[in-house]
Amino acid sequence: MTHRYGLDFGTSNSAIALAQNGAVKIFPIDAHAENPTVASSVLFIDRAGNSFIGAEAIEVFVERNTGREIQRKRVSSGQLIETVFGQEYVTFDADVDAPGRFFQAIKSFLADDAFEGTNVFGKFYTIEELAAELIRALKKRADEMNGQNVDAVVMGRPVFFSTDAKQDKLAQTRLEHAARLAGFNEIEFLFEPIGAALAYEAEIAREQIAFVFDFGGGTLDFTVIRLDPTRAHNTNRRDDILAVGGVVVGGNTFDEDVMEKRLMKYFGKHYVGRTMTGAEMRMPRWIQMQLRSWYTIPFLNERKTLDILRELYLAGEKGRDEILALLTLIQKNYGWNLFQAIEHAKLELSSIRESQISFHRDNIQFDEPLTRREFEHVISSRLRTIDKEMDKTLRAAGLRAEDIDVVIRTGGSSLIPAVQKMLEKKFGAAKVNRQEVFTSVVQGLARAGETNLS
Repeated sequence: MTHRYGLDFGTSNSAIALAQNGAVKIFPIDAHAENPTVASSVLFIDRAGNSFIGAEAIEVFVERNTGREIQRKRVSSGQLIETVFGQEYVTFDADVDAPGRFFQAIKSFLADDAFEGTNVFGKFYTIEELAAELIRALKKRADEMNGQNVDAVVMGRPVFFSTDAKQDKLAQTRLEHAARLAGFNEIEFLFEPIGAALAYEAEIAREQIAFVFDFGGGTLDFTVIRLDPTRAHNTNRRDDILAVGGVVVGGNTFDEDVMEKRLMKYFGKHYVGRTMTGAEMRMPRWIQMQLRSWYTIPFLNERKTLDILRELYLAGEKGRDEILALLTLIQKNYGWNLFQAIEHAKLELSSIRESQISFHRDNIQFDEPLTRREFEHVISSRLRTIDKEMDKTLRAAGLRAEDIDVVIRTGGSSLIPAVQKMLEKKFGAAKVNRQEVFTSVVQGLARAGETNLS
């Protein structure tokens, strides 16, 4: 009998499952993870071309990079371009001793037509090939546990890869190409919120109007859908979708907001210096913006930026220690570790009311207390935007909040207490469903896969 996987390839996490005779098996594809059925959507490729995914990729990356002082040298790409001076080789500052390349949030780049790929130690990987490395590993592990090669799949996709229709289409085309490179021959797509709805629909006995709130690491999607157990075997639910919406905000955005509003002060935000002529010097805004994300921090490790920071250090009247901390953060590649500390505190605030972001590495030494109330203040503008977008989606469906029978939450960021309170205030606490937020989408995708075969 032919089988069809359900595959949830997420910005932050991924999962793969198979439904047989109405029962869904979610494969434990990441033995290194705390929850083996959920793999972090990260990829590490070492100099030998070996690929690692999930928790193992993080372990290898941290082990080989943390504390390693990056040494950059001017190298040639081997590519000739025409300039006003004639043909010249493209040159750039390269981390020539890098043990490997680490990739996160690959899915979020699928809609970016400006990003075609990247060179990894002499081999060019397209964005589709990078995504395929992850998908191939998930498929291989599921096949080994399943005992057979499954080449058909129902893949989830967000309601909006991009609000631009052309870029949205490009993202799905790229994802389909990546799935084919990974070994899938039959590929169907289903909106991720619908996947979550199908998982819930298998448990109900009467028709309900559901508001699906899918809050992952990179995006937040809404779907208003009519559910009915008598239609559970029909995966073409276009007529049951009353409205879709969303906003480009994810759990990672909250981490970045914490970095900007609470931790930037430890890395020169309030620095003041003087030039030889007495003119005031401040930390450039573009440097601060690069500090918002852990994966953009290494971009600061180039000669020109380091020279600017050393000049600021020498000219400093206030905040010289913070400039030294920033140089350490950049040159010793501590960005990942710092954002893990932010993530740890954020997760703690889901169960306790006060936490602390602690970081003690070399010249970086701080303990920043963070209460739940303070965290909610940091993300308050994001929450207001989310609330307005939910109202917009309800209006598009021609409904009010009281017309909704159930709110189906999915995605780890939906567990944040402020988000839960917002949903309960709008729809009523009794309507907010408590289903498994990390695997409900893949369960529904797997059910859709079995239905397509019946």
